[in-house]
Amino acid sequence: MSLNRVDNGRADSASLPKVLSGRRVLMVLGCLDLGGSERQALHAAGVLRRLGAEVQVWAFRPTGRAATLCEQMGIPWRYVPEPWGWGPLRWPLMIARLAQTFRRALPDLLLPYTAFPNVVCGLVWRFTGARTCIWNQRDTGMGLDSPTVPWAVRNTPLFLSNSQVGKDFLVERLGVAPRRIRVVPNAVALHRPQADRAAWRARLGADASCLVACMVANIHRNKDHATLVRAWKTVVETLNAQRRSAVLALAGRPDETEDLLRLIHAWRLTDAIRILGEVEDVAGLLSAVDLAVFSSRSEGCPNAVLESMAAGLAVVATDCPGVREAVGETGLAWLAPPGDPEAFAHLMLQLADHPELRAELGLNNRRRVEKEFTLERLEARLATLVPTALESRRWPEDVESSAAEASAGPARDRARS
Repeated sequence: MSLNRVDNGRADSASLPKVLSGRRVLMVLGCLDLGGSERQALHAAGVLRRLGAEVQVWAFRPTGRAATLCEQMGIPWRYVPEPWGWGPLRWPLMIARLAQTFRRALPDLLLPYTAFPNVVCGLVWRFTGARTCIWNQRDTGMGLDSPTVPWAVRNTPLFLSNSQVGKDFLVERLGVAPRRIRVVPNAVALHRPQADRAAWRARLGADASCLVACMVANIHRNKDHATLVRAWKTVVETLNAQRRSAVLALAGRPDETEDLLRLIHAWRLTDAIRILGEVEDVAGLLSAVDLAVFSSRSEGCPNAVLESMAAGLAVVATDCPGVREAVGETGLAWLAPPGDPEAFAHLMLQLADHPELRAELGLNNRRRVEKEFTLERLEARLATLVPTALESRRWPEDVESSAAEASAGPARDRARS
């Protein structure tokens, strides 16, 4: 789920050095649904294409909204089904077949995103004719419990992470040497809203005095919507006692909703919570809310948090390292312990009563995104990293990477303490 605009290239793209001219990049995704990782992959695809590369996007599950965006960007895409099976005796056959399929595309670089593509490409890339493969770590290690993971890690030359916490996972849990990893944060670029604030608040059934909060995240266990719902019960009861109303909007693919719906009904919150499903006009939705909330138990570089910050919203979220990296020093006071609905409700109620403080925090958040999480920064980092990776299978030594990782140190150290 994302509000980012499609990265079709900018007016200054003609002035970029074509340092990847003639290079073929195969970006490999788990699916063509439009989640945060897929959006970031398409941002990177646009950057690499402006640097002269011939880019294709392949995925192991069928077409979705990401395929539509590929077509809008003029990037070829392909669905590669998974017919190989998973037993240990079938892995060699899977590797052989997939390597043959990839080899026909004549790639110079395999660039996988998310757990399954990272592992598979790590196993097959040497048999594809590619010069190198770059593992992209987008979270804190979900889906990496296969016995093939250590083999894939040893076989992969280079790693990118979108967060310092992701890099720490690669080093501490998977044993990757730090010199093989670079941190490249996510990029955010806001799309124009399709509907305005008034139209969205009318859709949500919220009048001008109603407090509207929103969480943009696919509904599944790691996002821990249950804790948010429990916290929202406290918010609703407190505000109702003051003759005020409150609405919580949940936007995202409803992967696991049965338990959540039971909880909402049990707590009698059906009039105070809107489950919207996937929302295309996330920018419009964020323009209509007063507060962004996120209850995830773990995050890498959380797209939805950054998007809400870019929209100028105050953010109440759970205190995990990836969120700390996103919100920075000024946002740390508004993070609650994971799984603690009482602390979460307390922070939401503090901001419910102080619209001026919400506006101040939202302005700080927007400025942080405009400084740290832009397409221009992503472009500069990839323009430095990828050509060297293709030539030498090493990362260049660069000051920006060291400085960025050093700045993440205080937040990381506090999270561990």
